[in-house]
Amino acid sequence: MKFRNFVLVVGLLLLGFSTSRFLGPSVASSKTQSTPNKVVDDQVVEYNIAVKAGTKTDQCVQAGFVASAYNQAKDAPNYEEWVRIRHDDCRAAGLPE
Repeated sequence: MKFRNFVLVVGLLLLGFSTSRFLGPSVASSKTQSTPNKVVDDQVVEYNIAVKAGTKTDQCVQAGFVASAYNQAKDAPNYEEWVRIRHDDCRAAGLPE
């Protein structure tokens, strides 16, 4: 009876280990892929807050953060759009580029 319990426990441990080894990389890669999108989304939310409740300088700074987040996410079209938005916001705030 003790041997059977021992084999059952070892079998369950091996099953758990093999499952974590098999599923672990796919879970890690999906987490890594969603991180840049979350960073971008968070920065866009911050920009929208600056538009509603901040100054023109706040908008300029936040637009730069959004552009940087898109650059890190390797999203060139959105990066270029947010560089243009940052340029316009900074000009409206009277700030140099």
